[in-house]
Amino acid sequence: MRLAAWQLVVGLLVVLAAWAVAGEAVGRSAAIGALSVCIPNAAFAAYLTLRACLGSPSAVGFLAGEFLKIAAIVLLLFAFVRQGAVESWPALLAGLIVALYANVAVAGFLRKI
Repeated sequence: MRLAAWQLVVGLLVVLAAWAVAGEAVGRSAAIGALSVCIPNAAFAAYLTLRACLGSPSAVGFLAGEFLKIAAIVLLLFAFVRQGAVESWPALLAGLIVALYANVAVAGFLRKI
C-alpha cells in the first residue's frame, strides 16, 4: 500500500509540473495518464493486502489480480480517449510512464534509506 501511495504522489507531481509549464489542458491529460495507472494499482495492492491478512495468498489469485489490473488500465485509457478527454498525447504518455515506473524508483529509493 505504501508504494501505491508513493506512486500517487509522484503522479501528482507530474500533473502539477505539466499544469504549471503548459497549462490546464496538458495537466488534465497528464492526470488522466497517471490516474489510469494509480487507481487500478491501488485497488490491486488493497486486494493483495486483504488476501495476505486472510491468510490465503496464492499464485493464481496474484496472476488473476494482475490481469484485472492491466485490463482496468487499458479500459480506463480507452474510455478517456473515447470520450475525447485527452487533449495532449505527450502529456498523457508522460503521466502514464512516470506512474508506471514510479514503483520501481520508489522501491529502490526506500531500500537505500
